[in-house]
Amino acid sequence: METSKFEALHQELQNADFPDMHLKVGQPLIVQSLTLVDADPFTVSYIGAHGRQSFLITLPRVGDQAMWITPGSRFKFRVVHGMYAYAFTARILNVQSKPYPYAHFTLPESVKYRQIRQSLRLETRLPVEIRRANGTQTLAILRDISEQGARLELTGLLDAIGAEIALTIPIVLPDDVAAIPVTATIRNCSDLERSMSAGRFHYGVSFTSLAPEHGQRLRHFIEHLLVEQLA
Repeated sequence: METSKFEALHQELQNADFPDMHLKVGQPLIVQSLTLVDADPFTVSYIGAHGRQSFLITLPRVGDQAMWITPGSRFKFRVVHGMYAYAFTARILNVQSKPYPYAHFTLPESVKYRQIRQSLRLETRLPVEIRRANGTQTLAILRDISEQGARLELTGLLDAIGAEIALTIPIVLPDDVAAIPVTATIRNCSDLERSMSAGRFHYGVSFTSLAPEHGQRLRHFIEHLLVEQLA
């Protein structure tokens, strides 16, 4: 049986120590409570480590207010740094409100990580708007994505291989919601006869034009998907 990308992601996990991550001040971390059922994840910033005893982060924020968290609670952390994605759990030691809101956490006993491959495509299920070169528009489902391209699913034909299209991709993150425009070229499509029988057409596209600020958002979104799958 073929191993799925999700299963392969977990099979490739390695162990590391906290200092091995070489986190920088201001590094974004995704944190989620293990105490509260169905708790939402939050994005916080890494402040630094206190020797080999603890590390500090900014408190999660709800709107303009810092969210108070209870000492003793355990949290799951996910972070992408350099060529690696990491995941670990830690217990909160104490919370301070001055000179600014921050929290101390115990250093994790172990850290799980994997190397990020540039070609790795992450499974998604996002609605995207498509505009063809002739100006007609349609909707599709974005089934997987990487920094270089994506796979689209439609209920009808899209266009010929080699055709240029424009996508509007919704980016939903804990601290950012945006719709980014991307220009792409159709590289391949699923078997026509089978697609017509199933009522689903799949197209592989490669991104050809992306503004720097949109590329940064897309990269952040892909990193977010990676660390979610590490959890």
